[in-house]
Amino acid sequence: MSSRNDPKSLEAEINALGCAFVNTNSLEKLCEELTSEMFYSDANSKIFAVIKELHTKNIAVDSTTVINELEKKKELASVGGVEYITEIIDSAGSIYHINEYIKIIFEKYILRNLISKSTDIIQEAYDEKDSVEDIVENAERNILSIHNDKLGKEIKNIQDILPEVQAQIEELAKKKTGVTGVPTGFHDLDKKTRGFSKNQVIIIAGRPGAGKSTFALNIGLNAAILAKKTVAFFSLEMGAEEIVKKMYSAVGRIDGNTLATGKLNNTDWKKFNEAQSELADTNFFIDDTAGITVSEIRRKCRRLKTSDAGLDLIIIDYLQLISSTAKYSGNRVAEVSEISRDLKKLAMELEVPVIALAQLSRGTEQRKGDDRKPRLSDLRESGSIEQDADIVLFLYSEDYYENITNTTSKIELLIAKHRNGETGSIDFVFEKNISKFNNFAYTGDAKNE
Repeated sequence: MSSRNDPKSLEAEINALGCAFVNTNSLEKLCEELTSEMFYSDANSKIFAVIKELHTKNIAVDSTTVINELEKKKELASVGGVEYITEIIDSAGSIYHINEYIKIIFEKYILRNLISKSTDIIQEAYDEKDSVEDIVENAERNILSIHNDKLGKEIKNIQDILPEVQAQIEELAKKKTGVTGVPTGFHDLDKKTRGFSKNQVIIIAGRPGAGKSTFALNIGLNAAILAKKTVAFFSLEMGAEEIVKKMYSAVGRIDGNTLATGKLNNTDWKKFNEAQSELADTNFFIDDTAGITVSEIRRKCRRLKTSDAGLDLIIIDYLQLISSTAKYSGNRVAEVSEISRDLKKLAMELEVPVIALAQLSRGTEQRKGDDRKPRLSDLRESGSIEQDADIVLFLYSEDYYENITNTTSKIELLIAKHRNGETGSIDFVFEKNISKFNNFAYTGDAKNE
């Protein structure tokens, strides 16, 4: 950067580098918390790069080794020669202030990055080459990444990962339950999946009317009420009020028709008030923006993730209604594939499980008997859905195909794909009148335990 107004503190840089020469603890802190890019001065940046390289190789850091390495790289003259190295050592700040020097260097680096990113954002806005959504999405991602990704993600040595995994396993060993991720609240499903883990994309698919929305909503409610998790529910076909009515119905076990007409008796009102008390104590967020894009979902979830509430689970109802970019306009399979990949990126970036509902093709209705059970190839406009998903769940009911309309139906949940576990099937009872799924062996238990 050339402007004299650029945020910088050459004094902090020199003091910090000087401390690295005279104190081992200061050296280690500098190497752990800073990178050469964070130094404003090109000379200081080059010197720190050499210091860090020597430290990584377990070579002593002093004037001789640093000068020798700079000579090898033919950079000694460009940093100011032996005289400047000597000046740095003579100007070493107090080792007791090393944390303050690091903080100053990092903060100036952040400010310079903000200026640079903001300049890029302004230029993109003037150019108008991308859609407004993409420009806003890029702007937010770039600004947030400045502070959130302080050092970025680097390739890791297994020796660095082993202690982390050991700590995770030791923590899991202390738990009485086998659930390691976000619990679904359904005993048999949690037993097979160990809950939904961060970075996972879970597809719940079925024909229209199969109960996908209700099943996903039940999972979200169980996570929010029983496990006190923060849930973000994106509905692209139902309004927020309709969703909340279903929540009242499921939690309070109140008939949906009764809620729709408002003709609640005394018992219903008691259930309603109890349900309201439970729901009011949750971190459950609802967005009913029609035709929302993955970029908009990501932007809203990022804000939620960094808020006091945090974020533990994302549910999207449903995948094929998400709007795509204009890039693959007209090619629906390519559009859905792009959305599927973006959902996986979303799960990885925010480190939360993402549940996405999906429609099945009509092919299942053209088959007979057990052959009507969904297959992975039945995913409508599948594209890369099957490839990107970590878990694929199908809802299957014989009643649906036989056109039997009961208020209570047996539903078979088929685990068609499970990247890190077993597949198979689980039986549920779907009480349609109260928007409630129950473990088959625990029918009538309001909390599915």
